[in-house]
Amino acid sequence: MESVECTETALPSVRLGEAKAMTRRHMAIAARDWTGLSPRPQARGGASRAGVRPSVGFARRAAPRDTAGMRELQVVNAAELALAYAAAEYAVALDGDALPLRVGRPANDLEAYWPAARYLFVSAWNPASQPHSDSANQAADERLVARIQAAGVQRHAAWAQDSAGQWREPGWLLADLDEGAADALAREFGQAGVLAWRRGEPVRLRMLIARPQDAAASEHTDWVEG
Repeated sequence: MESVECTETALPSVRLGEAKAMTRRHMAIAARDWTGLSPRPQARGGASRAGVRPSVGFARRAAPRDTAGMRELQVVNAAELALAYAAAEYAVALDGDALPLRVGRPANDLEAYWPAARYLFVSAWNPASQPHSDSANQAADERLVARIQAAGVQRHAAWAQDSAGQWREPGWLLADLDEGAADALAREFGQAGVLAWRRGEPVRLRMLIARPQDAAASEHTDWVEG
């Protein structure tokens, strides 16, 4: 297969209303954040955006249905899970738009509008590789928000989904959380993987479970447990 150079221009921003990725509770939290933050940092070229959240969950759905079907996910093995995470589509809510994130690609637009030294995408959905009900996932999300607020960490509403739209999970993009704290937070909420990267570098997938022998090598995937 011949290689294709990936650029940010190949990933256009989409309107937040078209994403259909967050629960009502998640969107309410996001809306409160957008109206309650300190003055927005100035981006290059005079543009400005505000900001203060993947991991994505541990499973994927067997067949496309509505978002309530998130509770009907089929758990995959660790190697398949890493491939699914790496291929997933991620987005961050900023000023009513959704800026895309992809593993292995730089996040230039996001970093210009919301400067930080480190970034982390983490979710509280479907912990321990088990599908949970919407109410259980929303309750876990609220606990995650409380933990983030208590730590004084800035966040933006974000989400992950597969390219076919068969599963979606809301989460949060966090700024400037050190590696140890990021891993501890993800493990506290039972997550197998997160997105974590430094400003100016490509987005990386960070798997927090043991690497299976059949896991494919990937330049932008790190296995913390070896």
